[in-house]
Amino acid sequence: MAKENISLLIIFISLSSIFYPALSRRPSATNITWWCSKTPHPEPCKYFLSRSHHRYTFKHRSDFRKIIVQVAIEQAHKAHEQLMEFGTNCENKHQKAAWSDCVKLYANTVLQLNRTLQGLKSDRSCTDFDAQTWLSTALTNIRTCQSGYMELNVSDFITPVMSNNLSQLISNSLAVNGVLLKSENVTYTNGFPSWLSGHERNLLESSSLEARANLVVATDGSGNYRTIQAAINAAAGRRGSGRFIIHVKRGVYRENIEVGLNNNNIMLVGEGMRNTIITSGRSVGSGSTTYSSATA
Repeated sequence: MAKENISLLIIFISLSSIFYPALSRRPSATNITWWCSKTPHPEPCKYFLSRSHHRYTFKHRSDFRKIIVQVAIEQAHKAHEQLMEFGTNCENKHQKAAWSDCVKLYANTVLQLNRTLQGLKSDRSCTDFDAQTWLSTALTNIRTCQSGYMELNVSDFITPVMSNNLSQLISNSLAVNGVLLKSENVTYTNGFPSWLSGHERNLLESSSLEARANLVVATDGSGNYRTIQAAINAAAGRRGSGRFIIHVKRGVYRENIEVGLNNNNIMLVGEGMRNTIITSGRSVGSGSTTYSSATA
């Protein structure tokens, strides 16, 4: 009986030695070093990947891409939380305006990185071109935040204390995705890329977008709303995430338009550049950054 128990114990230990490493496998230091050496910023890549609590294995460049995007998301969340605490440091309204823009921009960076990772993980159609667009937006947001202080000629108290690691991690993600993008075979049908659905192609080719509009905006009250912002806000409450068309009739609309983070696929259709005009009094000279003074 004792011999039988010993034999079972030996078998159990042997099986454990086989399966346990597979369950707890983390990327080896050598593996991390090799993959990170292929990026523009290998040092932050090695530092954060070696300290990540996630279990990863690198079998293909596409696996590595998901990993570095995940690490970038973690750092983006930390950066946004840190940025939120800086509001009390604003000494004047110009600094407050620049800081407020940065809060929105960093929040959008988190959104774009999450969108990228979820798209790469899911079975839904997410092309390397999509990922490149979202990652580029994430990086541009950070640089736009920094430029806001220069535009308003105020002291930038954010950049000196914010780590540059986030920008470098996103740059690494862009570089890795860029290699995969070059290998992606994009075909075209009638001038449209293959990833564009038939419905979207028909929509872009349509000469009667106004007739398909979900909402109509008109200054004279003949539409659903008098302002574009009101229509966009209404669109935010819709179900689904399909294309939402807003027909903006001729007229001058004096407003700054803001589209919420999760209010996607909004299409504004005017009646010509000389007939439908969106304008505003905001400018850098009046104390607004270029980002916050945009009219559309």
